[in-house]
Parts: sequence; structure tokens; C-alpha cells
Amino acid sequence: MSEFYLGVIALGVIVMAIIQVVAIVTAMRAARQVGQMALRFEQDVRPIIVNLQRVSEEAARASAQAAAQVDRLDTLVSGIARRIDDTAASLQEAILQPVRDGLALLDGLKSLIGSFRQPREPRAASPAPPPHGPPAGHNSPADDELFIG
Repeated sequence: MSEFYLGVIALGVIVMAIIQVVAIVTAMRAARQVGQMALRFEQDVRPIIVNLQRVSEEAARASAQAAAQVDRLDTLVSGIARRIDDTAASLQEAILQPVRDGLALLDGLKSLIGSFRQPREPRAASPAPPPHGPPAGHNSPADDELFIG
């Protein structure tokens, strides 16, 4: 009977060896398929990544151009604002300075004319006005200047 048990043990070892060989072959096939799938995935994804890189580069270039355009526009607007301020200052100087000069001339003429119109003060002291005021119906020169009509 011991030979029978040895035969059963040998048969079991052979079956186990066959199962292990089949498992190893199956694992190798699965590993090869996973490798092929990874390779196909990489080949399929590579163009997408390349396109994303191109899009990213184009976006960066467009962003740089837009920033440059904004800088140019800012410089242009600043220059225009400065020129408008300079022009306004020049116009004010060109218009207001002659007006000021004319007003100064008119003030001078007014003073000159006013100096001729004012009565001269007598050199000798004038008699004091009577305490009761001027006679009825007689207006003083100061009253004449205040009269409107």
C-alpha cells in the first residue's frame, strides 16, 4: 500500500507542477497584454499631450502679446493725456495772459481817469461845516456821488 500512496503523492506533485506552469504562463500573457495596453495608451495619449503643450504655448504667446498691447495702449493714452494737458496749459497761457494784461491796462486807465475826476484838496484848511449841516436843498458832493437816478 505504500507504493499506492507514493503514486498518489507523485501524481499530486505532477498536477501541482502543471497548475503552477499554467499559472506562470497565464501571468506572463497577462503581463504582456498589460504592457501592450500601456503602450497603446501612451501612443493614444501622446498626441493629446503634444496638442495640450502647443495650446499652452500659444496661450502663453497670446498672453504675452496681449500684455504688450496693453502696455502700448497705456503708453499711448498717457502720452495723449499729457499732450492734452500741455495743450490746455498753452491755451490758458495764450488766452489768459493777454486778458490779464488787458485788465491790468484797464485798471491803470481807470486809475488815471479816476485821478483826474477826483477834486483836488485845497491847500489851505477849509472852514468847518456848520454844526447843523448844509442848508436845506443843498447837497454835499458826497451826497451827489451816492445819488442814483
